[in-house]
Amino acid sequence: MKNNNKEHMESIRVMFTPLTKQLLTEYVIRKYEEAADTSDYSLEIELMWLYHNNQLSELFVCEHTHSEERLKQASGYTTSRT
Repeated sequence: MKNNNKEHMESIRVMFTPLTKQLLTEYVIRKYEEAADTSDYSLEIELMWLYHNNQLSELFVCEHTHSEERLKQASGYTTSRT
């Protein structure tokens, strides 16, 4: 059975994958700060670079370390009024 993952990855367009686009946007902003380019084209280039370099996990690590819920939990902040 032929593995089509590479073929599918090459055809991904972030305009059709809003959750992936959001992850990539946050990752790029954190990584490049003021120099971040969040255009669809640049996000797709970054995604392909991460994929080809076996570093897609960087997206999930960034999400985990910078998630609002995790930061609230780490600071002991709660939104509960009970």
